[in-house]
Amino acid sequence: MVCKKKVRLMNRVFFLLGLCIAFLSLKAQIEDESKYGNNPEKCKMNLSLYREFYKQGNYHDAYEPWSSVFRECPKASKNTFIHGTKIVWDRIINTKDPNIKQKYIDTLMLVYDKRIEFFNEKGKVLGYKGADFNKLFPEKKTETLKILLESIELEKENSDPAILTLLMSLAADVVKQNKLSAEEVLEYYNKCIDILSYQLQLKPDDEVAKKAQENIDLYLVNSGVATCDKIIPILREKYNKYKDDLAKVKSVVKLLSKQECTDNDLFFQASEQLYKLEPSAFSAYSLAQMFVKKNEYSKAINYYQQAINLDTNNYQKAQYYYEMAIVTGTQLKQFTTARNYALKAAELRKNWGKPYILIGQLYALSAKECGEDNYYQSLVYIAAVDKFVQAKNIDPSCVDEANKLIISYSSMFPKKEDMFFHGHKEGESYTITCWINETIKIKVVD
Repeated sequence: MVCKKKVRLMNRVFFLLGLCIAFLSLKAQIEDESKYGNNPEKCKMNLSLYREFYKQGNYHDAYEPWSSVFRECPKASKNTFIHGTKIVWDRIINTKDPNIKQKYIDTLMLVYDKRIEFFNEKGKVLGYKGADFNKLFPEKKTETLKILLESIELEKENSDPAILTLLMSLAADVVKQNKLSAEEVLEYYNKCIDILSYQLQLKPDDEVAKKAQENIDLYLVNSGVATCDKIIPILREKYNKYKDDLAKVKSVVKLLSKQECTDNDLFFQASEQLYKLEPSAFSAYSLAQMFVKKNEYSKAINYYQQAINLDTNNYQKAQYYYEMAIVTGTQLKQFTTARNYALKAAELRKNWGKPYILIGQLYALSAKECGEDNYYQSLVYIAAVDKFVQAKNIDPSCVDEANKLIISYSSMFPKKEDMFFHGHKEGESYTITCWINETIKIKVVD
């Protein structure tokens, strides 16, 4: 009796186990069909075939098996869509018949649409689609703009700098055709710059983002809407309407500052309002610039210091120190403090020549105060030129400016007869006192 019960129990176990195996097999079959289509074996064969051609760079022969995968089992792999753009572009480039070429163009656009349908990443994919659409239809700039704008709205801070650059390039062209308003161009500019600023905060040395920022500024200027007399009325209306909206006020201040339209009431009002809404490094910096324009230099220094304290980006902090050095040295005549600020800027931004050019100019500016007669005053210009030489040696972008200053101030070196009269020799070391306190090698004017 016991044996019969054990047999029945074992039969039930085997029955249930068989059901589980059958269910898992069916489930795997359904999943396989879902991914690889109605004919999984054919799909896998074409996948393997097109991939082999693709690896060899043979896009022509890759097309047919790729097309089969794309049509019959598109969910098999996201690479079908990534590889597909190159494969289809090969057909577009090498097809002469315009009707057939158009079919391949339609296929390329469909590749992007289907990738979004099956694998999402809509924002990123729309960026790729917009870039290719622009290559294929350079005359359809407005349509391309719509695609790119949707991409940026979805990607936000993750937007590709190349897509941001293309967007502003198109906007600059379209506004000249009167198909875009100046307000819209400024809106696009603000979006792009905000995204790139965020990316540069995360990676201050990102050369791609820096280059994109430069190009976007250039496109704005070339658009014809960036002159102060054109943008101030537009931004004034925006400010009056949205003065309690932090993002809108910030965009007004940023654009005015970027275009150097800072000597007007709108910039002053917006800067003060921005600081009230958000006491940040940027708003403090804007107020510093405002007080410089108003010739209220002590207040400007105070806000530069606040910007330095609030900012975490050394690249930006270097800029604040540099500008503070200019104000302190040229306006307040506090030369030692100004040099300290300039050296701090150079420390925070390596291989930056402008702080050393400024120090050299401050030396030259104080020459009359640092020598008991014309000869000793002329030695100060040697110290100044040494700084200009240092600047161009570390920073290629400063070479032209440094060379002009070197030529100008070298003409003020002492004359040979004055050097001999004071008992000195060329090449001899001499320490300039005063606030400069630097040792030079005596040189004479040629």
